[in-house]
Amino acid sequence: MSKKNKNDKHYKDSEMNSDNGEDFEERVEFKKPGVKEVEEEIEIEELEEEIELLRKELEGYKKVEEEYIDRTKRLQADYDNYRKRTLKENLEHIKRANKDLIEKLLPIIDSFEIALESGKKLGKEKGDFYKGIKMIYESLMELLKKENVKVIAPEGEEFNPEICEVAITEDVKGFKEGHILEVIRKGYMIDNFLIRPAVVKVCKKK
Repeated sequence: MSKKNKNDKHYKDSEMNSDNGEDFEERVEFKKPGVKEVEEEIEIEELEEEIELLRKELEGYKKVEEEYIDRTKRLQADYDNYRKRTLKENLEHIKRANKDLIEKLLPIIDSFEIALESGKKLGKEKGDFYKGIKMIYESLMELLKKENVKVIAPEGEEFNPEICEVAITEDVKGFKEGHILEVIRKGYMIDNFLIRPAVVKVCKKK
């Protein structure tokens, strides 16, 4: 190979190497981010940080909201319970007051019943006086009925110690032991309150 050819080859290699270097530098320079790109990246990072802060703030507000809602629900439940309890207590007071008042009226009712029974025995049922007493008695009983007062007169039924008191026991044929033979004095109750138990005669086998 001649010297010239060697020089030519060297020149070509140098030229090729020179071209490759320029391309590489251009490629490297092309990949380097510009000022605008850097600013955009910084802005994006700042926005992401701000969004994260806002998300955390929102979570905090949600927790506070849930606490207030929970507290409001508890207060509402407490108020409802208080209102129901107060209403129930007021009703109990009214019932007790009615019970006391009716209890005071019972001797008067007993007197009316004795008078009516005596009038029957004397044959005075057609008289005006008897009719007047009967009318007053029926009006009084109707008033008590409207106030949920119940008469306890369980003749012929089985003795119930919760609403009856035994005054006399007797062995009577045709009646089972423990059954009520006669109601000596009627009992009364209002709703679930026992005002006065019935006094009864009960069958007891010897």
